[in-house]
Amino acid sequence: MTLKDNERLDDLQFNNLFIIQNSQEYLFTSDAVHLANYVKVKKGGRVIDLCSGSGIIGILVGAKNDVKDVVLVELQEHLADMSRRSIEYNKIDNVSVVCNKLQGVYKIVGANSFDVVVCNPPYKKKGTATLLNEKESIAMARHEIEVTLEEIVVESNKLLKYGGELYMINKEERLTDMLVIFRKYGIEPKELKIIPSLKGANVIMLKGKKGGKSGIKISL
Repeated sequence: MTLKDNERLDDLQFNNLFIIQNSQEYLFTSDAVHLANYVKVKKGGRVIDLCSGSGIIGILVGAKNDVKDVVLVELQEHLADMSRRSIEYNKIDNVSVVCNKLQGVYKIVGANSFDVVVCNPPYKKKGTATLLNEKESIAMARHEIEVTLEEIVVESNKLLKYGGELYMINKEERLTDMLVIFRKYGIEPKELKIIPSLKGANVIMLKGKKGGKSGIKISL
């Protein structure tokens, strides 16, 4: 495998897995690792990773759980391409990549066909933050330019089987939005995990269940 300009191979420190990243593009943070570690999938389950970026979450979730398959959905072709080459480099045969907009992707991969949806979405709410001095591709990963939180949850509802689970991470400032939108589209919030931060807003992870009963557990 040949790396392209500004690319590097990073050790994921699990099962001898590596991932390709580009130093001039959006780089994954510890949030992605936290989310991948949080996700639990039943044996033989199917997983779809929305806004998958370089593919780290989907690849780790697939490696840490006995899944049937994982589908990565990423709009930006250069990120999807890095994901494909990381999958090839690691010789993974049950992870695939769909380069497509998130909205309506259920028509490509199948409605009501996944046990778990996982998403590390753009954190910045549309219209609330400046995009000055940000490369367009990086801004798309950080801000709701191409997809909103509500659109992600709408699509997740269409992708999940009844009883399936949505795992999402975000900053604490978006928690109320997440709780309201999850419930609005039939995904009942079931678990909230808080990751304290020494600087800036805390990070929160929320698990919701399609068709779930009311009641939530909170942990640190």
